[in-house]
Amino acid sequence: MANQLDSWIEDVIQKSKSVDPESELEGELVHLLVKMCYENKQISPNGVGQLLASAFDLLVAAQYYSALSHAGWLYCPRETPRFFFHYTNCCPRHVLNNEFYFSPSQKPQSGRIGNATSRLLLLFYNAIFASLGKKEQVLKGGEPVDAVVVNRDKNVVLFAEIKASPLMTPSLSMIAQKMTKEVNGKVVALEDHTAVSNSNFLGTELEMLIPGKYDAGWQERYFELGKRANQGHDTWALDGLIRLLKKDDSFFREYFAFWQEALGAYHPKSREGIFWLTNACGTPSPVPSGWPERRNGDGYESVSDSKTSVGIDRTDDIKKGIYQVLKIGSEGKPKADKWRFKVGLISNIHAARHFDDYLESLKDIVWTLDASGKARKVSDLPGDQKLYNLFDGIIALTRTVARDDWIKSVFGELG
Repeated sequence: MANQLDSWIEDVIQKSKSVDPESELEGELVHLLVKMCYENKQISPNGVGQLLASAFDLLVAAQYYSALSHAGWLYCPRETPRFFFHYTNCCPRHVLNNEFYFSPSQKPQSGRIGNATSRLLLLFYNAIFASLGKKEQVLKGGEPVDAVVVNRDKNVVLFAEIKASPLMTPSLSMIAQKMTKEVNGKVVALEDHTAVSNSNFLGTELEMLIPGKYDAGWQERYFELGKRANQGHDTWALDGLIRLLKKDDSFFREYFAFWQEALGAYHPKSREGIFWLTNACGTPSPVPSGWPERRNGDGYESVSDSKTSVGIDRTDDIKKGIYQVLKIGSEGKPKADKWRFKVGLISNIHAARHFDDYLESLKDIVWTLDASGKARKVSDLPGDQKLYNLFDGIIALTRTVARDDWIKSVFGELG
């Protein structure tokens, strides 16, 4: 007969929900991205995990693009004028040459980001497992558990805290007519970056800015994504990405080359070029001429602040995740009998900047319980006293640290 703790575990599993695509197009894109990662794994010297993480960012981007609207565009008056719908607080093409023109980004609110990325990450892991023929199922948990990964044949389950956020989101763009203004009764070309309401984007071909690295440095490069027919056409980017991936063999390879360089620029911080297209890149230093002061608080506006940190790299998220893992583990592990009960963190990208400061000293901790309150060394405990991992796994597509063989076999062998 299962004990009370086993019943609690089974109750959480029972109440957890399957993670299903919100549309046929979303499901098709997820499986296409996973398929392309494995078909192109030879282009990633650091393993298929980085390809998968880059592909996940495309999936998140399609979700962001569904919120595209008339408001919030930036007019850039370069030789070929363009409108940009961008996701960090600067002109995305001038910053490739470290030229900074402040413009508020169109990133969705943090609550919406968290909900979307968590759901999409679980959907993505399910597609990976299906591709590899694994029997594990990924479920959306309820309080106090974000994610449940279960193998019923082996009676093993992972309760995990999710923290997921993209490395970057490519800007959308379209060619613009040269804008003008009146000066002293004469019509002259507008030479300044200007926030605009783009009344012409519906039904117009939209492109993704995917910079390319050449001898002369980073340069603009655009890929046609498609058209949003009307404001209710929420799946246009899903459809566009599917067509682009199938039509243009070069797109995924060139996108990954850009994404991989961006990850290397994110950490260690390069503060050059595409670094300023990554999340949590901070404020330019020295502060550029004309760069605005913060609307709230002291100092200057950032291009992207620490609240948008990549993957599990936000320090508040790491600290909350540590507590959740400790709480769930301490309540469950000593009493579980039927289930091999595991706990951990799960993300798309590991804590690239903050792992050493926040997780390195904790990753190999094992613990036990001492009801007597008198034990000072191992020999003070009963001989059959069990030890438990603080983390069975700190899991990400880009890097997994595991102290458990099942975690290693499931998440550490994605290639």
